[in-house]
Amino acid sequence: MLVTAHNRVIPLSIPGGFVFLGEAFFLTASLLFALHPEALFIPRHPWGLAMAHLFLLGFGVGVLLGALHQLLPVVLEAPLYRPEWGYPVMILWGLGVGLLAWGFVQAPSLVPVGGGLTLFALLFFAYHAYLTFRQAPRWNRVATALAWVVFYLVLTSFLGLFQALSQRYGLYDPERLAWHLLAGLGGVFLLSILGVGYKLLSMFTLTHGVDERVLGLLLWAANLGLLGLAMGERLGYLLLLLSYALALYDTWRILKNRMKRALDIGVRHYLLGLFFLGISLLVLPFNPIWAALWFALGFVGLVVTGMLYKILPFLVWTHRYAPRAGKEKVPLLKEMLPERAGYGAGALLALGALLLPFLPWAGWIYLAGVFPHVYALWEVMRR
Repeated sequence: MLVTAHNRVIPLSIPGGFVFLGEAFFLTASLLFALHPEALFIPRHPWGLAMAHLFLLGFGVGVLLGALHQLLPVVLEAPLYRPEWGYPVMILWGLGVGLLAWGFVQAPSLVPVGGGLTLFALLFFAYHAYLTFRQAPRWNRVATALAWVVFYLVLTSFLGLFQALSQRYGLYDPERLAWHLLAGLGGVFLLSILGVGYKLLSMFTLTHGVDERVLGLLLWAANLGLLGLAMGERLGYLLLLLSYALALYDTWRILKNRMKRALDIGVRHYLLGLFFLGISLLVLPFNPIWAALWFALGFVGLVVTGMLYKILPFLVWTHRYAPRAGKEKVPLLKEMLPERAGYGAGALLALGALLLPFLPWAGWIYLAGVFPHVYALWEVMRR
């Protein structure tokens, strides 16, 4: 379960606040995809930079931070050190993302300000995570994945801020942009989705006792692969392909041993996201822009939206209805989410992501998928 005796005191407003700020950034980024698709294919285009940061740093990292406030106590079997510290992290991160996006398209002087606020927010979160990690009575490979994710969150933000400041002082180096992308896309999202996804997939399918050693090998392969790519070594790419193969094998083992036979909406989105991860890795040596689009819009977009359909209903039900269960009639957990809207959103998001590299107007299809997604989450909060 995502909420245990360790973390039941965490207010819903902390993970919920991160999620719905992230959803606002998601909607804004998707609108810009539709309005300015040409910017996605031009490196360092101001609108492209704004969209990338709204989608990845705003939506992706926002949902990740919200989920980690609930997931860390579960994985570590220890309470968050100070749950209320989530509020200043949320404020600083949200303000930083907004200033970054505005700075890229309108006021370049705001970019270092937004980057600085974001870095400070993530450093604060990393310190909070460190104090929580210290309380863990035991360690496992999922905890190792989360520790790497926290490290990459800070590293990505630091590299981005350094890159922004280097332009002002004549120290700009295009190679550092590649490091920033590798740390963000690979370090933060690849490791968080495959590491946290291992835990969530096992929970959602009621799978127990799967050996974590494959996950440990995956973390080695992915980290060394990212380092190899940063150094320009072809072996790095091969190691990333190996980490993908290990993720597929781990997913197969989890599904093979599951007690819950039907695959729910979150698991189906996860599997579709793995498909997009595969095609993005295959096309990476030939067309990095296509690979980045399929990785971000397909892999990250589908997995994050799908996991929200499982996480948010559980959080809302636990905080709102669990104390009343058995005393009065309360809705069942499966009644919290309008699944047809979620499946419709997933189909449109997948189609839009798949076609966007070929057809710029497919951004409108992607945008159309955001609305039923937001509606589904709104219904969860309203019930």
